[in-house]
Amino acid sequence: MIKLSLPIVSDAFSMARESLKSQRLRAILTALIIAIGITALVGMLTAISVMENSLTGQFTSMGANTFTVQSGGMRIQIGSNGIQQKLQQAIPLRTAKRLAQRVSEKGMVGSVSDDVSGTSTVQYLDRKTNPNVRVMASDGNFMVCNGLDLSEGRYFSQLEQDEARAVCVLGADVASSLFPQGDGIGKTIRMAAKPYRVVGITQAKGSSGMFSSDQVIYLPLMTGHYAYGHSTSSYVTSIMAKDAASLDLNIAEATVIMRGLRKLRPGESDNFNIRRSDAIATMLVDSLGFVSSGALLIALITLLGASVALMNIMLVSVTERTKEIGIRKALGASKNTIVLQFLSEAITVSVIGGLAGIVIGLGLGNMLALQWDSPFALPTTWLTIALLISVAVGILSGWYPAKQAASMDPIEALRHE
Repeated sequence: MIKLSLPIVSDAFSMARESLKSQRLRAILTALIIAIGITALVGMLTAISVMENSLTGQFTSMGANTFTVQSGGMRIQIGSNGIQQKLQQAIPLRTAKRLAQRVSEKGMVGSVSDDVSGTSTVQYLDRKTNPNVRVMASDGNFMVCNGLDLSEGRYFSQLEQDEARAVCVLGADVASSLFPQGDGIGKTIRMAAKPYRVVGITQAKGSSGMFSSDQVIYLPLMTGHYAYGHSTSSYVTSIMAKDAASLDLNIAEATVIMRGLRKLRPGESDNFNIRRSDAIATMLVDSLGFVSSGALLIALITLLGASVALMNIMLVSVTERTKEIGIRKALGASKNTIVLQFLSEAITVSVIGGLAGIVIGLGLGNMLALQWDSPFALPTTWLTIALLISVAVGILSGWYPAKQAASMDPIEALRHE
């Protein structure tokens, strides 16, 4: 058992530093192997943290007291335990509007909408957007229920809603693509060969990388219904509860109303889904656990290779320094001192590589945060684990070579050339 004291440990790491300086290239290459493994671990897990933060922020932006009533069909599955939902009967416009009216009578705010297209191109004169603009048909309460604000202009008037007029509200990204000078209000854009007059532009909310409320064009509900609706269209009713404390009660009330509209008998299963504003984010974040496991496995395999390389290098170092070991033992160095010397070298190399890997991994992982306009992610738990893994790799890789050095016979070591 090594008896440690501060002077002994300090001397051991000082000698390790001098020894590594004399073999700088070898030390750098060994540390680089460790750094690659830690970079893989920290980089991927930081990127996953960015994705989780972005998804959660994107979906909870609707508000903590908002939920939706819609038909099923969403499938989110990563691995065998993913979340699946069966296809359900579509919710027609008439049913969705009646639900919104009924919940409004109970003090809630109801809004009907339909995501009518996800691959539209919008054009103004010679400027066009990419063909990835979503088109939303929405009623007058949509902005309130979905947490949207306008940066310019206004939302649709009741007359425009009732008469299904050809007007639109542009998402921030669509507006900046078509009107880089910021003069879009009152202009007429074209979409699917149809003209629409711009009456408003939403404030930028950013993108999760998978969903964006800025790459959208909003139409009055009936305008979108007549332009894009068909017999299989299924409408979504967004409902804002009276307050966050009443959310569960209001969900229960909305469920009873919807079952009545669907004419479901007692005991029959619901043929519709109710989702809270953060439910999709929760499903996606849960599914990202499989990605985290894969990232950890890849990093551990890389670190295993790094451990073998470090052990091999330490064994070579012991062989090359046989005479040095003999001299130190002849001068009175104990086996424990020799073990600590070589162990400190392995730990120093491993920790240097680990710290470099942490810095590089954080930088690479947070490049995704810059792209998605998300907060900087600092997964402190994983950073601590990565540093501990670096120390463990140094100890495991250096222990056997250190014991080999300590077990040398000093007389035989001094004879070594």
